[in-house]
Amino acid sequence: MSLLLNRKYGSRLECLYYILKSCYAKFGTEKEFALKDLKYDEDDKYNVHNYCQLLQDCVGIKCCPFLVNPLNDSKCYATQSIYSDSTKSKAVSDVGGSFEALGFTKKFTKNKYKITKQGEEWVNTDFLSSKWEEISLQGVLSYGVVIGFLSKIKEYTDIFSYSGIYLGYPQTKETVEYTDELGNKKYVDLSTDSQRDSNTRTMSRIIGWCVTVGLLQPVLKNINNTEELAHLHYREFINSGELTIRKFRKTQLCNNVFKNKNFVSNPLSYVRLHKDVKALRENGGEILRKATMAYNQNILNRRFVFVYVLNYFSKINKALNFEKLIDEMCKYEHLFFSSGNSPYDIMVSESEISDIVGLPFKEDNGLLSALTIIDENVLKEDAPDEIVYIANEIAKELERK
Repeated sequence: MSLLLNRKYGSRLECLYYILKSCYAKFGTEKEFALKDLKYDEDDKYNVHNYCQLLQDCVGIKCCPFLVNPLNDSKCYATQSIYSDSTKSKAVSDVGGSFEALGFTKKFTKNKYKITKQGEEWVNTDFLSSKWEEISLQGVLSYGVVIGFLSKIKEYTDIFSYSGIYLGYPQTKETVEYTDELGNKKYVDLSTDSQRDSNTRTMSRIIGWCVTVGLLQPVLKNINNTEELAHLHYREFINSGELTIRKFRKTQLCNNVFKNKNFVSNPLSYVRLHKDVKALRENGGEILRKATMAYNQNILNRRFVFVYVLNYFSKINKALNFEKLIDEMCKYEHLFFSSGNSPYDIMVSESEISDIVGLPFKEDNGLLSALTIIDENVLKEDAPDEIVYIANEIAKELERK
């Protein structure tokens, strides 16, 4: 049930490694745990400080080097502690989301997780070894958003700047009618895309992960290329406070990613195909939030159907006719589109969802050929049965044509 990660707390794979080691020591692979169980607890012998190799001496005690004030109650930058402000739970949520994205944990019941076999193998591997980097690479390439990023830079020169790359939800130009509390009819443009600061955080995380596993190299004057493992060679750069450069070099490993049609095991799931509209705080306020919430189901439905059908055609090695797909979707117009807007224009924009899902495609005269195959079961994990059925019927109908 991967989501679009847009926080900063889980951006360091080394930190995640130590946190999962502490979790594994306490729960193994059989016991379920909640995200709050990842928080630092001074009275718990399994707290992350007993496993972290990044701690620094500070007035006679070991402190997390990534906290602005190493003596504050947070204790661990990535997870915070049980003593820190409850509003900072977004930190541990981001760490939990990172583990899911990498395939190292899996949600089994509501808000309860277990460590996977891959996660177990990772925490039992020496950080200094090539095996650690190999498992990390598998995890990073299993996350749909990473695949989307790599597809965006596929045609770039080997040395490139990531400035201007957008890695978020699509923006549709969709104006809907809205009735205010006084009964007046108004018009508002739905909010369907990611905000700039959110995109920046996502980009920083993905690039940091890619450097860690050897897909990218930062273009730095003071670091020479060696045969040393990437996560060790660039350890200081990766663990710095923020990205301070814009130029990176694609490695041969990066250039080979799309040589074959890879299977992406951690794409976004249905409910993650749109941002959390309940928390909208953009210009337009309450009117924008309510209008977008009213059409949230339509947005999720059409993005899901597009991805599902494209993946269906990818599995049978056929190209998808984009216009015919829209024609089929229009038979269920009330489930996907809003009145007064062009379904074709909307779907041209919405097709960009394929990148962050992990199903990028190439287009040739309206025919879409996907470059990967995603795990369909993850995609439809939380999708309504009716929409899954309709998506499958549309896919089979288009296959017959």
